[in-house]
Amino acid sequence: MDGCSMGDDSHFAATLIAKVLRRIARQTNLRAFAERTQPTNIFLLKETLRTLFADLARLKADLDLAETELLSTLLLAIVDTDNQTAEIVAIGDGVIACNEEIVAFDHDNKPDYLGYHLAKDFDDYWNLLTQRVSATDIQDLALATDGVFSFRPFSHDSYRPVTEDELLTFLLIDREEGPADTAYRRKAIYISNTFGLQASDDVTVVRLVD
Repeated sequence: MDGCSMGDDSHFAATLIAKVLRRIARQTNLRAFAERTQPTNIFLLKETLRTLFADLARLKADLDLAETELLSTLLLAIVDTDNQTAEIVAIGDGVIACNEEIVAFDHDNKPDYLGYHLAKDFDDYWNLLTQRVSATDIQDLALATDGVFSFRPFSHDSYRPVTEDELLTFLLIDREEGPADTAYRRKAIYISNTFGLQASDDVTVVRLVD
């Protein structure tokens, strides 16, 4: 999730979506356990998004929220870790890296946010979603906000040159030794010290490594 900086309280929509998705995941897990079912990735992706869609529409009405308070991008992946497969949807800007292949979605800072569509029929909305990726034999999967494209020089000192592709590879594909929970803090420090660049927008990466 990445809240729209032009919206109202841009962090709010991203945080709200995260909390709703966490609840949906817990309820889905309990239901699958109780019913002894093994739904497919694509079924889970569609139904998770359907529930999120309905919950956001209800919360918008209950809290009397403006459309500008619900603008956030969303990259959502349903991953079967046993079979190493995934179904992924990108709503708005973002980046998907899977097995050393990087796919970027860019709307020139005008993403088609989920919040724009909450009054529509969900099935009609689902059928219009084209930013979808099916992945198999997953060894490494990363979802990232478009903040990974926002690294800019912060001083006039001389640093080693680096291309955007090299930065993306370092952030989303390269692996390094050390604690996973501080991996991206270390990467940000390395980019700053080595290339003289710092992010000018929020950077969030969720990564699953086999």
